[in-house]
Amino acid sequence: MNIDIIDNLETFQALKSNWEYVYQADSEAQFFISWIWIAGKLKKYEENKLPWFILAVKLNYDASEYVAFFPLEIEIKQSNPGDFYNQLATVGVTDADYSGFICLPQYEEEIVTALAQYLQQQETWSVFELEHILTTNKKLNLFLKKFVQPDFEIQQLNSEYFTNSLDEINNQIIPYVVLPDSWDDYLQNCLSSNTRQKIRRFFRKIESSDEFRLTEVDADNLEHHIEILIKLWRANWEGRKGAESCDAIVHSMNLELHHCFENNCLSLLILWKKEQPLGAIANLIDRSKKSILFFVGSRDETFKELPPGFVLHAYGIQSAINNGFKIYDFLMGNEAYKYSFGAKERYIQTILVQRQNWIQQNKKLDQRTLPIALEITKNYHRANHLVEAEKGYRQILAVQANHPEALYGLGVLRQRQGQYQAAQDLFNHLIQVEPNQIKAWFSLGNIYQFQNQLSDAEQAYQQALNLQPESSAISSAIYHNLGYTFQLQNKWQNAIACYQKARELQPDSVEAEVIWANALDTQGQLSPEQQADYALKNSDLGNKRLQASDFSVAIEYYRQGISLNPKLAEAHYHLGVALEKQSQNNYPEAISCYQKAIELQPNYLEAEVSLANLLDTQGKLSPEQQADLAIKNNELGNKCLQEGYCSVAIEYYRQAIALSSDWAEAHYHLGIALEKQSQNNYPEAIACYQKAIELQPNYLKAELSLVNLLYAQGKLSDQQKVDYAAKNNNLAHQYRQAGNLKLAIKYYEQALALNPQLVDARHQLRLALQEQSDHQIKISCAKQ
Repeated sequence: MNIDIIDNLETFQALKSNWEYVYQADSEAQFFISWIWIAGKLKKYEENKLPWFILAVKLNYDASEYVAFFPLEIEIKQSNPGDFYNQLATVGVTDADYSGFICLPQYEEEIVTALAQYLQQQETWSVFELEHILTTNKKLNLFLKKFVQPDFEIQQLNSEYFTNSLDEINNQIIPYVVLPDSWDDYLQNCLSSNTRQKIRRFFRKIESSDEFRLTEVDADNLEHHIEILIKLWRANWEGRKGAESCDAIVHSMNLELHHCFENNCLSLLILWKKEQPLGAIANLIDRSKKSILFFVGSRDETFKELPPGFVLHAYGIQSAINNGFKIYDFLMGNEAYKYSFGAKERYIQTILVQRQNWIQQNKKLDQRTLPIALEITKNYHRANHLVEAEKGYRQILAVQANHPEALYGLGVLRQRQGQYQAAQDLFNHLIQVEPNQIKAWFSLGNIYQFQNQLSDAEQAYQQALNLQPESSAISSAIYHNLGYTFQLQNKWQNAIACYQKARELQPDSVEAEVIWANALDTQGQLSPEQQADYALKNSDLGNKRLQASDFSVAIEYYRQGISLNPKLAEAHYHLGVALEKQSQNNYPEAISCYQKAIELQPNYLEAEVSLANLLDTQGKLSPEQQADLAIKNNELGNKCLQEGYCSVAIEYYRQAIALSSDWAEAHYHLGIALEKQSQNNYPEAIACYQKAIELQPNYLKAELSLVNLLYAQGKLSDQQKVDYAAKNNNLAHQYRQAGNLKLAIKYYEQALALNPQLVDARHQLRLALQEQSDHQIKISCAKQ
């Protein structure tokens, strides 16, 4: 036996007649291994850049036709974060109820042996998942017997794997109906008398009425039919599966329905009453195997005059019999209604073939999965998960030692870790692989600069510029770093020229402008007015870096701002904040910065509070001073919260609580800030509200904030909703009477969210909104 690897669509397309011949000859073959179905799946794989291949078996090297086809995908999985392995699976199994391979039955034994031997010799997979295999599939069971211990372990997944947790349906069971030669024979011999009577009664009702009608899909109504099917399906399932999950299923379903229609293997029947669609059913047509497969159905669950789904299946079975089909396959799931049509059962199983002790082994990846492994690794790197990123880069390089992106990524990682020699070696390796790799030369220049090898850094940056990068951002960064290299060598004119070039390449970059201006200032080339202006710009850039926790760069900007304008209190204050956050070793200098800011700007509350907080960490405040400081922290927290700076507000509230742990108001405000910042903070916000209520019983605002958050998580009973709607409404009245329309509107809206029938809240909300509108008009007129 000779095995070829088919891994491109052009070659696959040419196999159509050969594939269909083998498919027809294989009595165990099912529609989901047909050429039509696999063609649709492979097109989707190509669009999504997912690796696939087909093992195509010939009797010998010189044979012109294939005798077997095994379509496989190879996935990238992780045993632990960043620890990749490859898993084989059959193509399209996530959308298929059967899987496997097809072969000419007279060569079955030889084919099975050849396929098993071939796959055993491929060392780039660790797990082979064979999903949805019929338990009666002789050749697949024979195939599995070839994978024996001690090299392989076979695991059969239990029935819990197949059980749908939403409704306890067992998807291991495939109900199907063996169809007789005539509709009358089916009605008489396959159904209970009750079901037979129901079908006849519903058929008479439909066929004798001008209101009911059935429409089959065709080229003219295809889009409308699919739209109706999907709309009804969403109504049936979105509340149970969730919108995001339904979106993914609908996208895949839409592609499959179009593909099957284009290949003349789709029946899509809709039942109507006048212009109202009552239900839709999409069946797949396998003419080769004389089978109809129920793919997806949906119905209007509010319509009670007759059961649309039941009726559509009955018509589907009648049509199948009249057109000579022998099987009506309901596919996965043992829903009770399927058995009313005379269904029998067959079973599928999922088998895992695993290499022995594969988790403990060094796992070699398949070349075809490296792009996916790289993308996952880069995501780890971006998220600062450096251990996981390093594992990924190393696994990629173990397969492809000259992989450019893995070399670059690992080099950047090593540079970030301060392992400059290792980073330098990686960038030099990358340059040997790709001599014109701009990023490698630029990064190499950075390494040399960090190590004070300034002449080498200068040459590396010049080489990067000689390669003429297209991106102005990259060129600007290179000129900036080259300028800094000149600056470190006191070559100021060269440095200013580079900074000027960087500025020209990015004319909208404040940072490029400020760096250029700072260099000019060292040479006495700025006027006093310019110094004052660039002092503010340096301070602003420092603030941005501080928010990004880039403390070292923030400190440089603040120092430069102070150099340009020593009387800039804001720069002294923020320099103190950056120093304090960077290291405890900086505390003495941070204290001096806060004191200088207060000296320059008396009553500078933020500076006073930061100084006091820092002194408190050193045990230098009295209990009275601590109590006063707690109040000031809370006030600053409120100010930041109102301005939308939740992170800073949270810091102030935490400090207030650290100073006065039994202060209910600070716990309450911390809960508000946490809730506003992120849904991920909800558990801590709930704990804050509960603590505030514990410290101050009958704390209505804290109680309502807790309840409203629990409501958002669906954790209130109907009676609680009614009770707390009334409390929200009462609090809204208080705020409205006090003239705080913003908070009044907030609590009226929450009252209505809890109890939409609360008429008083609806009326008062309308009045409050009108008052707010009138107030805004008055302000606008006053400004004019």
